[in-house]
Amino acid sequence: MIVSPKGEVLLDLKNRVAAECVTFDVNEKLYKPAGFNNPPSSHPEYVERGRRPWKYRPAGSAIAKPNALMPYPRVCAHRGFKTIAPENSMPAFGAAVAMGAEEIEFDLWYTKDKEIVSIHDSTLDRVSDGTGKVSEHTYEELLKLDFGVKYGERFKGLKIITFEEILKKFACQVTMNIHIKACDEEVFRKIVALIDKYDCRKYVYFMTSTAIHELAKKFAPDIPRCCSGGGTEEMRKTIVERAIETDCQMVQFFKPYYSKEMVDKAHAHGLICNVFWSDNVDEARELLEMGMDTILTNDYHLIAEEVKRFKEEKMKK
Repeated sequence: MIVSPKGEVLLDLKNRVAAECVTFDVNEKLYKPAGFNNPPSSHPEYVERGRRPWKYRPAGSAIAKPNALMPYPRVCAHRGFKTIAPENSMPAFGAAVAMGAEEIEFDLWYTKDKEIVSIHDSTLDRVSDGTGKVSEHTYEELLKLDFGVKYGERFKGLKIITFEEILKKFACQVTMNIHIKACDEEVFRKIVALIDKYDCRKYVYFMTSTAIHELAKKFAPDIPRCCSGGGTEEMRKTIVERAIETDCQMVQFFKPYYSKEMVDKAHAHGLICNVFWSDNVDEARELLEMGMDTILTNDYHLIAEEVKRFKEEKMKK
């Protein structure tokens, strides 16, 4: 059988034994829709548009329960498992996810050319061999810096990672506590577009400032918002009231500005209670007894084991 590049059958010998010859225009191409409602595409375009892994809904044993279905109490690996690998890095996130973390927390800033990267500080000095503000450098300039060597020689050569790289590797495998440090409408829309690209809306929530709460309410009202416990002492003491006023679904208490009464009030208004932070087993137990839903920690395994023991004891009662 001879078929032209555009799909037309030019010759079909069927069961005959013979020699035949046909001609066709090699410039003709076969075009077909690359998925529902997509325009006709050539074969290479079809493969590129229709077969990328993130075009398909995630599935399989690695996929975690969505945030709304994941039970509490939980442990959130603050900037990843940062006691064994550099914070906000693939090794730190990968270690936490591999060990079963229900949540990871990370920070987002944007570069001079509006690339969204994961780093806690507004400046580069503490975690890299560079200097200056993140926003004063392009992404290509940041890629020239070392983001591992200050943590230890074993991690020398680590590069800064983008929000998309985190999603590409861990989408739907863990709930993501996303701390947006700063953004404008353009950047926020890009953040949401990336979440949608990786089908991850049910696995994320935003921990943001009041200004960014307004962007989130406007452009992604279905994504949970967590009221920050940062800022002044007064803001930390009134976090529950602020969360209610700004229509948040969660609060993130800032140690030591919390109490059993504050947790109870938050729960009475349907708010999930995070606490930043604890790396101490006895303290973690006190927080769990107080009713905290999620403990952020720098030492994931230590606190995760205590939460596991707490759950097992509760089940026996």
